[in-house]
Amino acid sequence: MDDELLENDINRSEILENISEIFIRYGVRSSSMDDIARYLKMSKKTLYGMFENKNDVVDKVVEYRKSVGELYIDSLNMSNIDPIPYLYRKMVDAGMKFTSQAVSSNLFDVKKYHPEVYQKHFREVNPKSIEVIRAFFDKGIADGVFRENTNKDLQVYLFFMQLLSLAEPELSWNQEFDTYEVITTIIENFIRSIATPKGLMQLELEDLIEKTQ
Repeated sequence: MDDELLENDINRSEILENISEIFIRYGVRSSSMDDIARYLKMSKKTLYGMFENKNDVVDKVVEYRKSVGELYIDSLNMSNIDPIPYLYRKMVDAGMKFTSQAVSSNLFDVKKYHPEVYQKHFREVNPKSIEVIRAFFDKGIADGVFRENTNKDLQVYLFFMQLLSLAEPELSWNQEFDTYEVITTIIENFIRSIATPKGLMQLELEDLIEKTQ
């Protein structure tokens, strides 16, 4: 790749990362183009030279965050990962970040004030996310901790639908429960529904470790 093109890509990534931080800190709706330009220490003219409008900014930031997540997924080496400990720990952490108040509020803002962006990026689960959970499923079957005789596609679908529902601000019922406990329960139920006796023993061990930490 040409050095200048590479530098442009890096600069664009830095800009999108900084705008992402603005949205998390102040919210999508509350962050105007003036605010973004001021935070980035650039003129509005320069900002509008990079983005058509606020809607385009939101679209590009969401696209960027998705690409960062996909790069992380691509970096995973499934041969070195134990599916149950990873799901029970890393997925809980990821779920907590996704369902944080900042993310939920921003998702609400995108849904209400930038509906075309919401339709484009949030109406369906990211295929990469589905792909990695299926990979965990296959690895678990190979390791003897997940059952072969189960509907993998259905289980993965139900798993993601439950997690995604937690980030919807309209669903106020989840405020009655501790978010960490809800996410842990969803993931534990998912594992229990597909685990072999060997897998259940491993899950119980993970639960014991979690409670004693």
